[in-house]
Amino acid sequence: MAKPTTRTQFKDYCLRRLGHPVIQINVDDDQIEDRIDDALGFWADYHYDGTEKIYMKHQFTQADIDRRWIYCPDAIISVTAVLPFDDSNSSVNMFDLRYQLRLHDLYDFTSVSYVSYEITMQHIRTLNLLFSGTPQFRFNRHQNKLFLDIDWSSDAQVGKYVIVECYRKLEPETITLTGTVAGNTSSNTLTGTSTVFDQEIVENDFITLSDGQSVQVRKINSPTEIVIAASALSANVSANTMTKVGVSDVWNDRFLKQYATAKIKYQWGSNLSKFAGIQMPGGVTLDGPRIMQEAQAEIDKIEEEMHTLNVLPGEMFMG
Repeated sequence: MAKPTTRTQFKDYCLRRLGHPVIQINVDDDQIEDRIDDALGFWADYHYDGTEKIYMKHQFTQADIDRRWIYCPDAIISVTAVLPFDDSNSSVNMFDLRYQLRLHDLYDFTSVSYVSYEITMQHIRTLNLLFSGTPQFRFNRHQNKLFLDIDWSSDAQVGKYVIVECYRKLEPETITLTGTVAGNTSSNTLTGTSTVFDQEIVENDFITLSDGQSVQVRKINSPTEIVIAASALSANVSANTMTKVGVSDVWNDRFLKQYATAKIKYQWGSNLSKFAGIQMPGGVTLDGPRIMQEAQAEIDKIEEEMHTLNVLPGEMFMG
């Protein structure tokens, strides 16, 4: 199987690269699983294909305002910005300076230069940044909490939205979501029981119900209620469990396959190093330290290439 699409196929691929089944790979299954998890973690942290940039939309609830922070799903590994709460750029009316500029100075691109207009707009944006600024925030990926340093009594209102620019790691495996849901074909709302939608999914994610129906999340109203695409349900659901299908193509990533194989090889050498120098029947001597040395050289080379050629572009991260 040259193109693995599941974790089992990926594990078999790595073992075949090491010589299995022609030779015995002295590594326990649990150790292999651990090394694959290590490889996935490093790949998601440093390889640009391991994450995707998204804009997470969150609607404030009274619970958010009371505790003064919002949940971030576990897949969010870094937050780069929180969009301003003011509506200075959301609409333009006839009394707005930008409207007057376009009306009197930029009504015809063919006869008027747009250089002065662009300079003026840059000046207006600078003034907005100077006097309004951008919301300050604090985030750590291990807490799954986004702390907003804002005036929660005025800036945050129930039903108001906050837009968060962030990076989410690609999850190759299918995840079982917490709780169950119920809904009917006449409504595009799913009601959950013991669910934590705001901690596990983001808008536009696809989830699969236990009866085989697949729906797309349009809006997260609360931890126990989501809005799905209209007419998404073909049959009523009651107490259905949910899963979120992963990105199976991740298992075929070239760097991930090389890195996981090298990590398993290092574990193999580490296991055999306990018997270094012991002569087996037939005169064969186990050389675990040499396997470890070769594996470490491969790991160093892969990590160096990943840091220099495949790391995400320079950007301010918090996570």
